[in-house]
Amino acid sequence: MSIQNLSSGPRILLVDLNNFSRFPTLPVGLITALLRRAGHVVEVLSPLSVGAKGIPRESRATPWGYWDERLRWWSATTPSRSVRALRDALGRLRPHRRSTRGEEMMEALSAALDRRPAVVLVSAYLMYHDVCERIAAKGAERGIPVVVGGPAFHGEDTRREWLRIPGLTGLFAGEAEGSIVEVLEHLIAGETPSAPGYSPASGVDGGLASPLHGLDELPFPDYDDFPWEKYPNRIISMLTARGCGWGVCTFCSDVVTVAGRTFRSRSTENVLEELRHHRERYETTLFCFSDLKLNSNLEVWRGLHEGFSSAVPGAKWTCAVHMGPRKDEGLSRADLFAASRAGLTRVTTGFETGSPRLLSAMKKGTDPERLRDFLAYASEAEISTRVTAFTGYPGEEPEDLEATRDFLRRAQPHLDRVHLSRLLVQNGTPVEEELREGRLRETTIERLESRPREALTTHVNRAVGSPAYRKAVARLLEVVHDINRRPLRTRASELEGAM
Repeated sequence: MSIQNLSSGPRILLVDLNNFSRFPTLPVGLITALLRRAGHVVEVLSPLSVGAKGIPRESRATPWGYWDERLRWWSATTPSRSVRALRDALGRLRPHRRSTRGEEMMEALSAALDRRPAVVLVSAYLMYHDVCERIAAKGAERGIPVVVGGPAFHGEDTRREWLRIPGLTGLFAGEAEGSIVEVLEHLIAGETPSAPGYSPASGVDGGLASPLHGLDELPFPDYDDFPWEKYPNRIISMLTARGCGWGVCTFCSDVVTVAGRTFRSRSTENVLEELRHHRERYETTLFCFSDLKLNSNLEVWRGLHEGFSSAVPGAKWTCAVHMGPRKDEGLSRADLFAASRAGLTRVTTGFETGSPRLLSAMKKGTDPERLRDFLAYASEAEISTRVTAFTGYPGEEPEDLEATRDFLRRAQPHLDRVHLSRLLVQNGTPVEEELREGRLRETTIERLESRPREALTTHVNRAVGSPAYRKAVARLLEVVHDINRRPLRTRASELEGAM
């Protein structure tokens, strides 16, 4: 926790509930910079600074990890409501979930509120509804406005549910940089803001603030207040763009959340200038580009290959890319060797499934053969590779799971990590719309209920009861475990868990 310039300007308490364990929260750093540029004094309350456990990120699998993953998969997919309820309850007991809700955080919040900030801004994911209830109550006791915002308030039903929190002043949805200063000035003056994206607790829904353009005009994120001593490495998170250059995958919630709508890019020089700024200010040589797909804009992608090493000599970086249908995706052997020479040490890409039929249904745009070539080129260039995949897409059959297993087995020499998950149906995505409208009745997916507070729709997949399906999942988990048991390449070890 940090307080700067207490002697001047209205003071804003910015509460960050996103306890990332590898690097500071980029949107919080950006909002902090904007508020300070406007003359506000900002106090940042970060979970790690008060002893909360950071959200664990991927690391090398344990010897017993295969059986653990099988148990997790079964407990998440079983039709038994009682088993799923027990699983959710146990999840809430995990240290990083429990400590963010703990008394240390509440005591630090009470102390910060006793310093009488003009407004409290809370940056939160939807899992922190209960914490936000406590924060709003404490603010109301002291007559201090409390506003909540985050990336997943894109649905009107979700906003309506959250605005029922007693004591909450309002909620901000959409990209806040264009109007958050205006909103705060109205609140400080005792007025109700009418800016797009702001919804008062009692009043008309403000909808979503429009996607922000002119990204080069934004200040660089201010990470001064984060507890750098708590992170295992000094990693800076950056964005070169907002949105996704592909942006049509039916299952993807990233492109419907507040910063994912439409693709907008910064200039290469502006990105390189930010790299130089963070290198000097935070004395770091580690960077994580958090773009949904860094190769969306090939000019910036290749501009990093050419300018990264000059901007931050000796630095390393990691990112996510998309192997789509464009003839030139910027992921040729020559491109990847150039990226490696410029410090790229780790790369993630969405693989999702080895089934061409399901890839087409997902509108993923990925050709498994081209993806296999990309992984081989990256490995040859000494870039650590990670892919994401998931089970449970509507219409998935055992042979689709076998296709995924076969792809991973053949690509195994070139892979360091696989993140395998289950389909989560997020509200607002095309697959959720299809499920809600009954267009998936011919598949094995059955809709249960919408949970607007969490912006998701629960479902069951009747296919999991098939012995052939369960056997295919077990075989897939075995290959994933074999890959994840390998040590990460030494060159990329400092960035493990960053993406």
